[in-house]
Amino acid sequence: MPQYRYTAIDTGGRTVRGVLDAANPSALYQRLKEQNIFCTDAVDLEDEKTTAKGPSKKVALKSLAIFARQFATLITSGVTIVKALDILYQQSEDRVLKGVIGQIYEGVQKGESLSDAFRKRRGAFPELLINMVEAGEASGTLDNVMIRMADNFEKENKLRNKIRGAMIYPIVLMTLTIVVVIILLTFVLPTFIGLIESAGGKLPGVTRFLLGISNVIQNYWYLIGGGTLALVMAWKAFTRSDAGRLWWDSLKFRIPVAGKSVTMIYASRFTRTLSTLLSSGIQMLQALEISGRVVGNRKIQLGLVSAVEDIRKGTTLSASLKRITEFPIMVTSMIHIGEESGRLDSVLDKTAAFYDEEGDAAVAKLVSLLEPLMIIFMAVVVGFIIISIMLPMFSMYEAIGGG
Repeated sequence: MPQYRYTAIDTGGRTVRGVLDAANPSALYQRLKEQNIFCTDAVDLEDEKTTAKGPSKKVALKSLAIFARQFATLITSGVTIVKALDILYQQSEDRVLKGVIGQIYEGVQKGESLSDAFRKRRGAFPELLINMVEAGEASGTLDNVMIRMADNFEKENKLRNKIRGAMIYPIVLMTLTIVVVIILLTFVLPTFIGLIESAGGKLPGVTRFLLGISNVIQNYWYLIGGGTLALVMAWKAFTRSDAGRLWWDSLKFRIPVAGKSVTMIYASRFTRTLSTLLSSGIQMLQALEISGRVVGNRKIQLGLVSAVEDIRKGTTLSASLKRITEFPIMVTSMIHIGEESGRLDSVLDKTAAFYDEEGDAAVAKLVSLLEPLMIIFMAVVVGFIIISIMLPMFSMYEAIGGG
């Protein structure tokens, strides 16, 4: 019987790790559920070597969307899975994806199921796709599943590109500010101060303060650089830890202005993922567990773990989700409507579309606020340094005029 190395969360929110024997991943999840432990990651120990030989990089969202749509088109046209994989391998331009498709093709040729072949390349594919392929293969609706996956990845890629595009301008301005400040403090300021001191001018307190900063930068730049690098590495290590990730994921919702954008993004991702899973025939509890692992926020994931327990006790989905205060009230309200009407997957899909638009608007608003704030910040910092340089010169002119 296969052995699985798992990472899970108990009802108290603590991370649990271990190794268990199970016939398949579903059986592993069930065994852990019986112990009130909810699996977040599982790796077949026999497949670890195979996975390690595969690509270390994840396939890009854009490539995944193209792959899923083309795969669905080929299957719908009556092409066999093996032939479809061969065609996709031949025409793929993404080197990472091409290598993975080749490995899946070899696995299927050797008798593996498509879902098993996908699961062995879990390092390259997101868990959502692997679970959806398994559901589509079992229900005979693989073509429809891949179409929904293509839509999902296209929306996720669009959102990610929008966020990255929105951050380019603030990052450029911040970088430019830092470069200008360093140039002023290390080159311009010492030159002017040397001229003023040689002429017998007196330096105000503000100018002496900046001169001290300039000396520190020039003499201890390696310590500043090393300290900055150490802080960045320490921050990454902290946010990768269980406690650090939970703290950071909780803080995201409370960041002024940006918190609203974060809320809309996670609401959209959760409703879209849950809709995709339910419409593909995956049971509610399993769909919630997968959504928790896919949504990308530890705080929400723990909330969904509690929601699963509440549903097991007979609570409705909408009532169990009310405890997740990070979700807007409209999410639980729409889910309640979907439960009452028996069209939960459709209502979730419409809710996801609404929050996609709201997320776009929130990101655009955030950018419109960041741009003037960054310009003002840059003007204040650079202006303060220039005034501090000019002050002793004005004092000299006044002394010369008084003399």
